[in-house]
Amino acid sequence: MEFATFILAAQRGYHQSPDIVIRNSIEQAVVSEQAGFGTTWFAEHHFNNYSLIPSPLMMVAHCAGVTSTIRLGTAVCVLPLYKPQRLLSEIGFAGIVANGRLDLGVGSGYQQFEFERFGVNIDEAPAIFSEYLDILLKGLNHNIFEHDGPYEKIPPTAISVRTVQRPAPPIWMAGGPAP
Repeated sequence: MEFATFILAAQRGYHQSPDIVIRNSIEQAVVSEQAGFGTTWFAEHHFNNYSLIPSPLMMVAHCAGVTSTIRLGTAVCVLPLYKPQRLLSEIGFAGIVANGRLDLGVGSGYQQFEFERFGVNIDEAPAIFSEYLDILLKGLNHNIFEHDGPYEKIPPTAISVRTVQRPAPPIWMAGGPAP
């Protein structure tokens, strides 16, 4: 049996400062490794105290420097809130500094207010997710890729910063019941 830690980094009260919440979350990842856990997963949320991690890939990159064996995962990167070309480079960077320990969790998101503040229509999230996942797979699996879809048009493009995991890190997809 393998155990993992899911780190939400919730600010349970305003008596907790954001820096304490983040530092405690990093320490939780370190202690999870010491306890022999297989993976630590970092959530992504915006604009509230439910979770103070706006970029799980930034947490992966930092925790890669303070751990050595535990796998580090995104739970999840909310694809409709990203520019997929930039996300590919950030995945590559996190994969390099994690020395092959990156697990990439992706999802379409569900928080209406987060989408509103990013100017993304949540009703289009499933279609955007599908297209952006296709772009990620192209970018992770090919040295040069292009894409022509309803949301993104990408000319032949090379991503210079690529993961050490070949052809790509393990990809996990979050899902829920269809509306």
